[in-house]
Amino acid sequence: MSAGLLALGGPALLAACSSSGGSGESGSVGLTPQGSQLVGLFNYQGNYLVSRTPQRAVFTIASPEGPPALEGPERLTATLSREGVEKGEFELTRFAAGTPIGYYPLFTTFDQPGIWGLTTVLDGEESTQNFQVQEPSQVALIQPGQAMVPVTTPTFDDARGVTPICTRDPQCPLHERSLAAVLAEQRPVALLISTPLYCATAVCGPVLDMVMAEAAARPDLAVVHAEVYLDPAAGSDPGAGGTSPAVEQFGLTFEPSLFVARADGTVTARLDNVFDTVELAQALDGATA
Repeated sequence: MSAGLLALGGPALLAACSSSGGSGESGSVGLTPQGSQLVGLFNYQGNYLVSRTPQRAVFTIASPEGPPALEGPERLTATLSREGVEKGEFELTRFAAGTPIGYYPLFTTFDQPGIWGLTTVLDGEESTQNFQVQEPSQVALIQPGQAMVPVTTPTFDDARGVTPICTRDPQCPLHERSLAAVLAEQRPVALLISTPLYCATAVCGPVLDMVMAEAAARPDLAVVHAEVYLDPAAGSDPGAGGTSPAVEQFGLTFEPSLFVARADGTVTARLDNVFDTVELAQALDGATA
């Protein structure tokens, strides 16, 4: 992975990751400038969504110029389909508290792999985002219900070859203990993998700040931050020197991503690409419930 790791999450690809209309038979996408479009803020081409496991897929509305629209309806009615066959209607709620991108998360379980699509009406016209759903065995990404991976993440005392261990300015305080050490103590834990300085979107810094605020208010929850790149300042491409062990072990091809686990190490929630203060609080509550 290189700097493209960031772009795979979606926001940096808003100019190229929406499809309008279409039969649902193709995974190809293209944003037309004629009106607002429904856009998936995730890797719609694959290695992300899986079947038979509860999934969270985040969408936004792109303006005719490409970037996310600053405003949007509080709710969207959308139809989910697989290769042209309708699978159900959903009402999607807009989230935007504390994040620069307003978004609509879809929560569902895809019953089988294939090319799926989500269709809604924007500016009086149908807009469809097609995306790939795969077998769980084909996607390395850690899923809710699986075990947290006990990665020895960099700390202030031991950078473990990652420089810097935090690209926030000033550095965040979430590097006191490694993820492996916290898991060994059987404490509820949250792991945020993000790089505020080298992120290809405007999301990574704000979500880290949100996580820091929640961590300060939750002494019963251990919160760890891990950077994405080993040595991003070493060359013109931040990813040239490789990615951190957390990125590799959790199967990420994008960032930011937040993993939340109970004291027994079972992942209860995963928030990818963008989330707001409301979703964050709900996810963290689940670790200590």
